[in-house]
Order: sequence, then structure tokens, then C-alpha cells
Amino acid sequence: MNVRLVAGLFVLALSAAAGCGDDDGQGGAGGIGGSGGAGGAGGVDATSTGTGTGGDGGGGAEPTGSGGAGGAEPTGSGGAGGAEPTGSGGSGGAGGTEPTGSGGAGGTEPTGSGGAGGTEPTGSGGAGGAEPTGSGGAGGAEPTGSGGAGGAEPTGAGGAEPTGSGGAGGAEPTGSGGAGGAEPTGSGGAGGTEPTGSGGAGGTEPTGSGGAGGTEPTGSGGAEPTGSGGSGGAEPTGSGGAEPTGAGGAGGGPAGALYEACATDDECTGDICLSERELGYPSGLCSDLCDPAAEPTPGGECDGGICLDLFEGVGACLALCSASSECRDGYACEDIGGGTRACVPRCTSNAQCPSRGVCDTLSGVCAFGETDCTNYEDDDEDGSYDCADTDCAATCTPIAEAACASATPIVSTTIHGDTSESTSGLEGTCYLGNTGHGPEEIHLFTPPAGQSGTLVVELESATDHSVYARNACADMLSEIDCSDESYPSEGSPDEERLEIYVSDGQTVPIVVDSYEPGDAGPYTLNVSFRPIVCGDGTVGPSEACDDGNTASGDGCSATCVHELDVLCEDATELVIGENTGTTTTGTSAFEGSCLGWDMPETVHRFTPPSDGTLTLTLSAETDLGFYLRETCADVDAELECVDAEGRGDDETLAIDVNGGEPLFVVVDTYMPIGGGPYTLTVAFTPAP
Repeated sequence: MNVRLVAGLFVLALSAAAGCGDDDGQGGAGGIGGSGGAGGAGGVDATSTGTGTGGDGGGGAEPTGSGGAGGAEPTGSGGAGGAEPTGSGGSGGAGGTEPTGSGGAGGTEPTGSGGAGGTEPTGSGGAGGAEPTGSGGAGGAEPTGSGGAGGAEPTGAGGAEPTGSGGAGGAEPTGSGGAGGAEPTGSGGAGGTEPTGSGGAGGTEPTGSGGAGGTEPTGSGGAEPTGSGGSGGAEPTGSGGAEPTGAGGAGGGPAGALYEACATDDECTGDICLSERELGYPSGLCSDLCDPAAEPTPGGECDGGICLDLFEGVGACLALCSASSECRDGYACEDIGGGTRACVPRCTSNAQCPSRGVCDTLSGVCAFGETDCTNYEDDDEDGSYDCADTDCAATCTPIAEAACASATPIVSTTIHGDTSESTSGLEGTCYLGNTGHGPEEIHLFTPPAGQSGTLVVELESATDHSVYARNACADMLSEIDCSDESYPSEGSPDEERLEIYVSDGQTVPIVVDSYEPGDAGPYTLNVSFRPIVCGDGTVGPSEACDDGNTASGDGCSATCVHELDVLCEDATELVIGENTGTTTTGTSAFEGSCLGWDMPETVHRFTPPSDGTLTLTLSAETDLGFYLRETCADVDAELECVDAEGRGDDETLAIDVNGGEPLFVVVDTYMPIGGGPYTLTVAFTPAP
């Protein structure tokens, strides 16, 4: 049942019953009643006189005085009611019955009622009594009549306190319902019954209901396509209320009703709450369980909704719709199959996800997210929190960018700093993915021009700090290395160390970060750089080889790059029978399709004496394999790659070959610990 409509119609009937008067002549002024007496009636004609032309018959100023009746024609006004308590129980005089007549004001105390307004176009209902039970007068019965305001206290119809109801509006196109009570149970007056009538505003507290609107197409609260319900109470249980359990906006229903918001099953009048916390439905959705197989079409136990299979054979009811405007906030009207449209989760902003905190706009459901980036807690339980969680990018990135912009270049080997003088916007990924929740300082290292090498950073602090390096200062995902291995203990300082490769021209941000805000304080940073020198006999991070010289033509160039053609020329010749070798002294210049990525290998060459079948068998205690190429230095010239067995097992290949065409056999290592000696047995069977 529509409570707002019933309440509005009740007020309309009550107010209409109070309106009376005929359509003949304007009233003259009535006499003023004495204390407790009734005001005199106005004149019957426009020019008739009581004591004047068209005046009000004033009511008595004491307890039981009533306002006199107004004139019966256009501009007559009802007299005022009594001004005191029980005389203010007096009624305001009736207004004129034609166009502009107004109902007289009711008594200002408990039981005064506003007079009825004129029954034609612009008549207005008189104001009700200002105390508990005053009622607003009925408005004009034609196009623009408005319902009078109710009493201002508890039980006045339309009163500003608990149960006041707004006066009924005009019965035709543009009549408006009177304002409802401002407290708990006040109801808005009924609006006009035709196209553009509007329902009165409801009470602003818990159970206030918006007045019923016009019953035709465009009336507010109208029963047809575009009618909207009158505004309800602004607190918890008001229909259309803006607070927790108020049914919000157009289409809103009472709290706990089917398809309304919920957090737990207990909050729903139906079977289940499709909660945001458990299932991601924005603000939750009250639903009923149903059988999808038994209910393939709209209707049935879903009360006009549709049973959708949501739980592998167990269905839940969803509201049917024709447009998204009919769905709650956070939901949209979409085709769920077969041309059936229902309101499904389609959140568009985080504000629609109060429990999980984050709207996944791709799926339309709410997701858990790091909602507080400064509470030192893993809000979404994903293992990362605060600025270490990418959910906090919007909050932390501006802080990080500002800190990075003020980072200082490293110009000495020893730096004394203090993190307590800085901001907190960066975090490292070491120590379970979260380190450095306190303030940090950033230093920039650039190697000497023309040099690449190894950078060593050593941190020492009396409080708990970490140190990490990045390729891009504000980008946590660009981290190169991170150290948070220790903390101050028994008088020993916190000591951390990084060793990273830095190429020529690269600038590396080095971040010294306090573990928690309380750990911020002084620290010492020692920095050393060891350049990589080709020809020193040590293979550095940027070198493919280093044979101790800077000469080319020996397999390792002057720039410490492998010379594959030279290595192929030096390949060991294979003979039919057993051939021995080892990968421990080989290069790491070749790779096969099945093994050998940056692992040491040895290259052999074999030229078949004629067309025939070549059989190769590799025996080793370690895990080795081999591949066969037509051209030594060309990775695309591979014929076969063999690494089917583990350590200690033979690898075998039989392949038809052409006589006189050289082949290259590369014995390679599967893993660094798998290198070692081997025997390669060669067998050849000439073609018949």
C-alpha cells in the first residue's frame, strides 16, 4: 500500500470537507467578536456592508472565539480565529468561494483550524493553528489552489512537529500539496489530481512521508510514466529518506524491502542480502532465493522481478526494468539474456561502495581497496598497504613527485642526512613488500661521464631505516634493489647495503626511508663506485667477456664482446668414435632452442665423409645437452636440439646428413651447476 498516497488523500478529503460557501456575491466586513465571542459574518454582496466591504469577520480574542465567514464572491476572506488557548481552538472563517478568496487563519493555540480557501482557480487554504492540533485549510478546488500550511506543533495537520500533515492541494492541474510536518511522522499534503500537481514535502525526520503527487502523467508522484514521488523524510525510515534505511529517491521503498540496500540478511524482509562485503553488490541488495529452472520468465516469487541463476543452480531475484533511471544508485538496466532487462550491479564511483571502498568500473561490482593510505594497515588484505599499495597512487604519487623534484645529487662519498626533516610519499618493496612508512630522503647518483660500473651504498642509522634504488624516482614498480635486513639492537646500529649496476649516463635515485614515522632521524650514507674496465680480466655486468686484454681477433673484442666467427674458427674437430671435452672452460656465447641461456659451452665441428646417417651420443655425470647447426654463428641454422634426459643419462641424436658439408655441434649446459666433463661419441653410416 502506498502510505504517502493514502495519507495525502486523507488530508485532501478532510480539508475539502472543511471548505464551504456559495458562489454568490462578495461579502462585506463582519463585526469583530468580543472576548470568547464569534466574529460576525461578512456581507453577502460586493457592496453590502457589515462594517465594510469584503472585510474579515474577526474572531474573538479569547478561548472559544471563531472567525467569521468571508464573502461568497471573488475577494472575500475568512475571518481570523481566536488568539488564545481554547478560544484558539476557534476555527478561521471560510474564504470566498470564487477565484481569489482565502481561508481565514486558524487559532494560534492548540486546536485552531485554518479556514477553507476559495473553490476556484487561485483560492488558498488558510493557515492552521500554530500549536499541536491546528490543521491547514483546504486549498482551492481548481487549477492553481494551494493547500494551507498546517499547525506548527506536534499534531497539527501539516504541523512542523511529529504528526502534522500538510493541507490538501488544488484538485486540478497545478495545485500543490501543503508542506508536511518537520518532525518524525509529518506527512506532505496531497497534490493536484491532474497532470502537473505536486506532492507536498514530507517531514524531515525518521518517518515523514512525501505527499502524494498528481495521479496523471507528469504530476510529481503521479501514477503514470514520469510521475515522481513527493519528497520523504530526510532521516532513517522516511520514504525517500536520505539516511541509512530510508528508501532513497525515485522508486525507493521501505528499508529491508525487496531490492533495497542492506548489509546482512537480518536487515531484509526477504531471504537474503546480496551484500557488498561478501559479493560486491553496491550497498548490498535485498533479494529472495528462487529456482531458475522453475522460473524462466519474469514474475512468480520474485514479486515482479526475474530469477537469475547466481549460485550454480540457486537463483536470486533481481528487479526488472526498462531504463537505468528505474534502478538504484550503483545499478544499471541491462539485458541479462533473451531480451529480459534487469537492474544489475554497475558502480561508477568509489562513493557507491561504502563497505569495500573501491568501484571496479570494468565489472561494475565493488572491490576491496586500500581506502586509507596513512593508517599502517592492509585495508584490502592484499599484502601491501599505504603507499606500497598501488591503490594509493592517487594519494601518494603527488607527494612522491614533489619529493623527487627536490632530490639532491650525490657529490661526495659520505652523506649525513636526517629523515625527520622530510615528507612520506615513497615505500620500498622489501620486508614482505612494505618498508618505509615514515619520512624519507632521496639522493641521486650519476656515474662519471663515459663510465659504467658497480655502485655500492651502505646505510648506518641509530633508528630503523631501509634503503632502496629505483630506475624512476616516483615509480615503485621500477625498483632495482631494496635492503631492510636489520634494525638497531642492543646498542648496534641499523646497517643496510645495496650493490647495483649503473650504466653510463644513468641517474639512479637512492631512497633512505624510515620504517615508521617514529623511526625518522639522522643517518649516514657511504657511497662507492667501481667502474667496469674492459681488459682487467674480470667480467663485469656490462661485459660479455673479458680475456685480460683489449685486443680483438682472439674471441673477445677490445670492447669485451664475443667474436663468434673467431670462436667458430677455433671449434674442436670431432672424429668418429669417442671425443672428450668440458664445458667448465668454455664461453657463454651460444644458445640453443632447448638449453644454454648464458651458460658455458664448447663448440665442435664435423664434416661427414659422404651422404649418410650421423649418430651422436653425449654422456656426462652432469646435466648437459647439445644442438646441431649448419652454420656456426647463425642461431637460425639450428637443425636439432637435444636435452631430453637429466644428469647422468645419455642424450642421443641420429640424423641424415650430406657429405662434404661441415656441421657444428655445440655441447651446452642446462644450469650453472650442471657444467663439467663429457664424452661425445660419433658414429657414421654411409648411405647405400
